[in-house]
Amino acid sequence: MLGQQYWENKTYHDYFNSHFVMFRADRTQKTGAETFTKFNIMATPTVLMLDPDGSEVDWHVGYGPPAEKFHEQIDKSFRGIDTYKYYADLYAKNPKDVKTVFNLAKKYDKRYNQEKATALYKEAIALDPEGKLGTTDYGKSKVPNTQYAEFQIGSLALFGMKVDVGPMKAFLTKYRDGEMAKAGYQRLASYYSRAGTQEEATKFLDEAVARYPDDPSINSAYVRKVISTKENVDKGIERSEHMIDLAMYNPDPSNVKDLAELYSLKGQLTKADSVYGKDFIDGRVSTFVRNALQYATFWSTRNMNTESALAMADLVVKLKPEDDYYLRQAAQAFYALKNPERAMEVYGPKYAEKYATDANRLMGYSAFWAEQGKNLDGALMAAKKSTELAPTNPRSWNAVAVVYQKLKKLDEAIRMIEKAMEVADENQKSFYKNKLEILKKQAGTI
Repeated sequence: MLGQQYWENKTYHDYFNSHFVMFRADRTQKTGAETFTKFNIMATPTVLMLDPDGSEVDWHVGYGPPAEKFHEQIDKSFRGIDTYKYYADLYAKNPKDVKTVFNLAKKYDKRYNQEKATALYKEAIALDPEGKLGTTDYGKSKVPNTQYAEFQIGSLALFGMKVDVGPMKAFLTKYRDGEMAKAGYQRLASYYSRAGTQEEATKFLDEAVARYPDDPSINSAYVRKVISTKENVDKGIERSEHMIDLAMYNPDPSNVKDLAELYSLKGQLTKADSVYGKDFIDGRVSTFVRNALQYATFWSTRNMNTESALAMADLVVKLKPEDDYYLRQAAQAFYALKNPERAMEVYGPKYAEKYATDANRLMGYSAFWAEQGKNLDGALMAAKKSTELAPTNPRSWNAVAVVYQKLKKLDEAIRMIEKAMEVADENQKSFYKNKLEILKKQAGTI
């Protein structure tokens, strides 16, 4: 069974139709809801493969790109490689083979079947208590199957219907170092951030931050516990400030909010405002706008993701409605995304009218439309208005010249550059002199 978003994707649709008789279970409908219940589907998307007799062959829970990798996994199952049925049949023939037991446990684990996964992991441990009969991947390292099984038993006990911290604590007593031990501390810290007695939680979280003082998730768990209990606030502030220092220029907004919450608990609202007030949100908005504009600009030149690119350009306009640079860049994106109407709406005649007394904005407006080769009458009016507002600024005369050049009125363009030279200072004259020579060559006068 595949979630709606995947089923509607043509790539998946064609692939699965070429391999299977496909049924998409929609739990909002009676048959779909019954299917979820019958096969104990705990998460979506879940791809469940059945034999003609209705027995389960294999399953895949969740999805992660790239699509090709996902297709490979489905194809392996289709060809009977490492399937649930394969391991279940081996287990029926030889329930004492540790590799078979372990792999079958992992199959149930991925299906969120806590009871069966835990029972099989325990069988695998009993068959190989010293962890000498095989390894499995965990992150960037390999660990004994037995160690992995003990860790998963602890994890399943933490997040099951009946929470039990004992198995994970036993795991951390036995395994003190390595990537898996750190993950165990992270998971227990997450549990204690929201549950457990105050004394028990404080003891463990103090131990966790002492062991992993720079780990974001453990520090966050500590801070969340302090906020909920309103105890050890100074220590919470210390951990929160440390996390923000580690992040340097890009702290997690949730961590900043937590620090403000801690300052508030101490009645230090001025400090809370200094870290999580207007300056903070203005900075975040500016960062987002820059990122959104970069996204819109990137895809506008590649004819892909146009819908989301247009949406990001729209957000730029909404968030920075008075910013000349962002409006101009958003208009550029709209134009590249083949939406000139929207470009004209945000950076057209209404904009020129609104800023009719701002010479610099009018010059930028004029230059933009001259570059597009559109709205040239409006661009010319704006440039001429800028000369009235800033007659001693050579850039305003140059703006008029640029539009005349685009209109192929070279004599007028030459006249405007001559005006620019009259008001330009000595450092600027060489630029306009060179431009004047280029225009005269184009006009055939030299």
